[in-house]
Amino acid sequence: MKLCYYPGCTLKDKTTNLDQTTIAAADELGIELVELPNWTCCGATYPLTEEKIANLVPQIRILYNVMVEGDNRVTTTCAFCYSTLKRANRAILNDPIKRKRINAYLKDDKRIPEYDKETVYNFKDYNGEVKVVHFLEVLRDDVGFENLSLKLKKNLEGLKVAPYYGCKLLRPPEEMEFDDPENPRIMEDFLESLGCEVIDYPFKTDCCGSYLSLSAPDAATRASHLILNSAVKNGADLVALTCPLCYYNLDRRQEDIGNRFMDFSPIPVLFFTQLLAIALGVEDEILGLDQHYIDPSPLLREKKLVT
Repeated sequence: MKLCYYPGCTLKDKTTNLDQTTIAAADELGIELVELPNWTCCGATYPLTEEKIANLVPQIRILYNVMVEGDNRVTTTCAFCYSTLKRANRAILNDPIKRKRINAYLKDDKRIPEYDKETVYNFKDYNGEVKVVHFLEVLRDDVGFENLSLKLKKNLEGLKVAPYYGCKLLRPPEEMEFDDPENPRIMEDFLESLGCEVIDYPFKTDCCGSYLSLSAPDAATRASHLILNSAVKNGADLVALTCPLCYYNLDRRQEDIGNRFMDFSPIPVLFFTQLLAIALGVEDEILGLDQHYIDPSPLLREKKLVT
């Protein structure tokens, strides 16, 4: 099975462990992730203005290029990329005026593949043909969590994991249609298929303060502390997530959290693909455990999951 893959900017810089474990785990499952050629930044967040159609160009250009490559689906693991691409695609699909305006804009865009050196242009309108899927959806709908359990080389039994969804995967629910925004199950079902003991806690869908990381870091520190402290108090060994910015807030910000909240107990934070890669027997070197502020290696060695 081949699947077009959009990694996004952060996975090639600050969170290469998410990129590498996604590709390695997919390979173990017989899925060839084909990275979209010449991809650009997705814009990181869905534009709030309705008037400026140029704000949708980065996202729709990416999806147009997926179509040009001959694919009707694209997958990503970054929650921000998933949200931005999916919401932009929905806007084009459901709004004929936006669709007409964005295609007129793209027709003059020299960065799309059909524009060659001789300016021979074979532009075809993009009408929302590409489906944007998160890699968790691929695991659920294409592989199947029951089948995934049969492919494991290491069972993660005894590992108590708190799933963290954050904002982007679930909201706005009528646009994302990812899972129940109040009581999601996809990450829980995924973790259980690996053998993990899933820890329920009340803040798994709360915002970590991502947008406030620079403008109001104290607020982000408080929000992140609330999430992590709840996971710790409910018995979690670690937190699993999919968003690079949530990863920054919940892992790197633990130094600030510890300085501000003296009773705080640090807890490792891993991407869900790292846990998947471990369970599928991917080599330790690919896991990128050295990139974490809170080192998960002692816990994983204690559980005999890494060497």
